[in-house]
Amino acid sequence: MIDNKIDTRTADEHSFLTHTFYTKKIGCFLSAFTTINNDVYTEMVLSSKHFAYDSSLHDRNMQSLAGVLSMFGIEPNPDFVFKGKPIENERYLIYRYIKSIFQIPNPNLYLFANDNEYKKFCEINGLEYTQQEWFKRLYIKGNDEEAMEYLLQNSLTFQELYFPSNNNGGDFRATLHDVNRLHDKYSYKSDFMQIFSILKAKKINKLYHFTDKKNIESIKTNGILSAQELLNRGIISKYSSSIESREIDKQMGLSDYVRLSFVKRHPMMFTSMTAYELNPVVIEINPLIALMPDVFFSDRNTLRRGANIGPNSCDLAKIDFDVVNSNIAYYNMNNIESKIKYQAEVLIKKRIGPEFIMNLHDL
Repeated sequence: MIDNKIDTRTADEHSFLTHTFYTKKIGCFLSAFTTINNDVYTEMVLSSKHFAYDSSLHDRNMQSLAGVLSMFGIEPNPDFVFKGKPIENERYLIYRYIKSIFQIPNPNLYLFANDNEYKKFCEINGLEYTQQEWFKRLYIKGNDEEAMEYLLQNSLTFQELYFPSNNNGGDFRATLHDVNRLHDKYSYKSDFMQIFSILKAKKINKLYHFTDKKNIESIKTNGILSAQELLNRGIISKYSSSIESREIDKQMGLSDYVRLSFVKRHPMMFTSMTAYELNPVVIEINPLIALMPDVFFSDRNTLRRGANIGPNSCDLAKIDFDVVNSNIAYYNMNNIESKIKYQAEVLIKKRIGPEFIMNLHDL
């Protein structure tokens, strides 16, 4: 039997803002033992519960999440939503997190969804088997340098998702000519000039929406559709949310809205990568869509308690643009209130046409 243990005190350490790998050559494999950044892990755990980011919802009656869930026969569960006992769910969550790091496919990469898979792998390859290490171990077969390059490349790309070097910076590109040109085709809100002025003053040159790569061809043809519109048109889509959360959106009257963010790297994208195996693509939206009727602004996640939600320029002005325009990544924020404000949203009724997608040809 080949010694399969990795001692973190003596192994080669490769640390990133999101995670750390301890690597060692084992047989014909480069193997790694993985730990996750504590702050990222804590957020991931909280986001993977039925309660998501808050224990209550904001609607006209300020109903609690538990009350809304009970309407659908769903019992709020303080444990993870995957399966089994809490400790089993924790292990499975770590496995899913590690798996989400490796968006570039590699037939020589081995990860394990349960202890039985790991035990069988060890038996086949003559490796010592240690119980309950399956969720934090990976193996890459082949040339050590190529294996290490693959490990580092994926890790750096993943780190940039969580801790981007910049957010929405840059000069505001839209002009009054653009506004007038669009007005020939679309109707606007009565206070569209005030909204335009706020967008310009705050240098909001893009809005953002994340989705799975599998949805891109449909989006190029149909645009970005709300969950309800997808259902109405019979279009199959890979969702970045759970059935439970979509039921809550429906109850709250939000299922016919597409949500946009002011920030490119929304924390819910990372939750979706782990919880729903999202292969993320960030879509850039022309901010002038905010001038259209049936568009709402929220100064935080729309479902959060105390969210200010409204269609007017005064509602847009309540968003904390110092937070959403800061170069501080979400997971580098120590202030809870800033993390809440970071998730401000723009809600678009029913559909965003392809003509509003700024990076359509790059998708």
